Amino acid sequence: MQRMSDLIAEILESPEVASKKASVVGIGIGSPGLVDQKAGTITRPVNIPNWEDAVPIKKIFEKRHRLPVFVDNDANACGLGEACFGAGRGKSVVVALTLGTGVGGAIVVDGKVFHGAKGYAGELGHTCVDPEGPPCACGSLGCIEGYASANAIARYATELVAQGRHKSWLVDWSRDGTPITSKMVYEAALKEDSLALRVISRAGQYLGVAVSNFCVALNPEVVVIGGGASAMGDLLFDHVRREIDMRVYFSPYYTTPVCRAQLGEDAGFTGAACLALSGEN
Repeated sequence: MQRMSDLIAEILESPEVASKKASVVGIGIGSPGLVDQKAGTITRPVNIPNWEDAVPIKKIFEKRHRLPVFVDNDANACGLGEACFGAGRGKSVVVALTLGTGVGGAIVVDGKVFHGAKGYAGELGHTCVDPEGPPCACGSLGCIEGYASANAIARYATELVAQGRHKSWLVDWSRDGTPITSKMVYEAALKEDSLALRVISRAGQYLGVAVSNFCVALNPEVVVIGGGASAMGDLLFDHVRREIDMRVYFSPYYTTPVCRAQLGEDAGFTGAACLALSGEN
């Protein structure tokens, strides 16, 4: 937070911005964890250990920078960025997923993030796809995060390699102790590596189950998938599309498009800016 605040100060004091400081409408922040938009607090980011107490980030930043501060979950910020300026631009209902350390999610309706009754809606990565599945950092079992995040893809590939029964590029590439990553799985899959293709198929199938549920519940105009694992593109997405076709009852009448996010690492920044521009907390 200190580094973020120092960087904001550096930007505000830069010649390009200082001369136009009167036109700066506010500061937008996307953060992991449970975010109370109105209070501007962050609590319990699932993948950051030992952070349980609410931190008043809005109050802290407003006090230092003397500007309005708008805070939301980082996945919501990414989804908002894609809905306003990326792959979901012009769409009325956008479901956005980010496949990274975990699986972030956002629901954007008519250009605004849907937060639910108490602000906790959209935690799509913690949708259960297997009630007897692996434990998740959120405390539940069988969340889609445990199957389709970049970390989960790498973890499953590592488990298969450790069995010692498979011929794979991944076996060769990790022989010197190099940790397997989702990028390595993708690169092996491009070589038609059977183990890598099996890992991606499993991730895509479970992701497709989850997305099918989102389609039935929300009837989105598009599902946008970003994050590191989204680089797999149709190798992953085609499995998702097959599950949608098989599981969503209205698929014969409306095929929900599934596409890769367009803004890359800028999605969260763009969405945070949208928060400030909207002036709504």
